[in-house]
Amino acid sequence: MIRPLESNDVEQVVAIWLESSLQAHYFIADAYWQDQQAAMRDEYIPQSETLVLEENRVVLGFVSLVDEQIAALFVDVNAQGKGYGKHLLQEVQKHKKSLSLQVYKKNKKAIQFYQNQGFKKIEDQIDSATGEEEYVMEWKSEQI
Repeated sequence: MIRPLESNDVEQVVAIWLESSLQAHYFIADAYWQDQQAAMRDEYIPQSETLVLEENRVVLGFVSLVDEQIAALFVDVNAQGKGYGKHLLQEVQKHKKSLSLQVYKKNKKAIQFYQNQGFKKIEDQIDSATGEEEYVMEWKSEQI
């Protein structure tokens, strides 16, 4: 089931974000992600519109939006490859005419995932926080 984030989901969401970030972003020091936990919990999640995907009252993934920007889309590392990320993204796409996001250039799996969902690379840039190259990707609805 996909539903809006509730306050008692925040710790699960932060844990999914951290574990997934450590795995997907192996090219960035673990300490960077660990240092971001408080900001994720206290700033980023509260300032975004977040949907969670849960089964049996366990959060398995989430997507966070700021307007038409996907700020985060993460699935528990033990639940990846089951279509949960796709379901979350499709739910968001039902309600938006366009979406954009940044993804690290070295995160080939995520780039392929977003391309499979209709996103196109529109720009290259450097993430000022990590110094890593990233792509700006965009999706536009086919409905007019």
